[in-house]
Amino acid sequence: MPKPENKAQLIAAAQADFEALMQTIEDADSQALTTPFAPSAKESKCATFQQGMDAKDLLVHALEWQRLQAAFVDNIRKGTPKDFIPEPYRKDYKAMDRANFEKHRTTSFAEALAMLRESHTNMMRLMESFSEEELFGKKIFKVTYTTTMAAYFISVTSSPYSQSLKKLKSHLRQTKKR
Repeated sequence: MPKPENKAQLIAAAQADFEALMQTIEDADSQALTTPFAPSAKESKCATFQQGMDAKDLLVHALEWQRLQAAFVDNIRKGTPKDFIPEPYRKDYKAMDRANFEKHRTTSFAEALAMLRESHTNMMRLMESFSEEELFGKKIFKVTYTTTMAAYFISVTSSPYSQSLKKLKSHLRQTKKR
């Protein structure tokens, strides 16, 4: 799907990618969803896609990044803007991902799925609450620097949804071969 250029496309992309991910999860064998991922041939910058993690970790990853987005927007609206990534993790996203996975070590797949569904609904409402100019104008919010608020929303919705879908489909193909 091409990069969204307006609010309607932004919302449609997030919703379409979320629905594709949810459909794949619904269609998947429940055992495959809890089976750890096999080693990947490609090294990923994202700790989410490392060996030993499972589908729950993909959901938790998206959930925690959406929580960052919600806090980011909340701080902007309160008049106390803060950078998107918390201070101890600005130069080490993998450390933040590892901390999030530890936080959710005892979270079940069903709980992670329910939390992501709720978070997605909240992200959609949050996107709706911005004007076209606020989403796609540069330097509208000082703390977004030279990027757009839409880019932040893409990075916590359609982008992780499509990455998770790709990883999940690959994992499901591999588990069928075993």
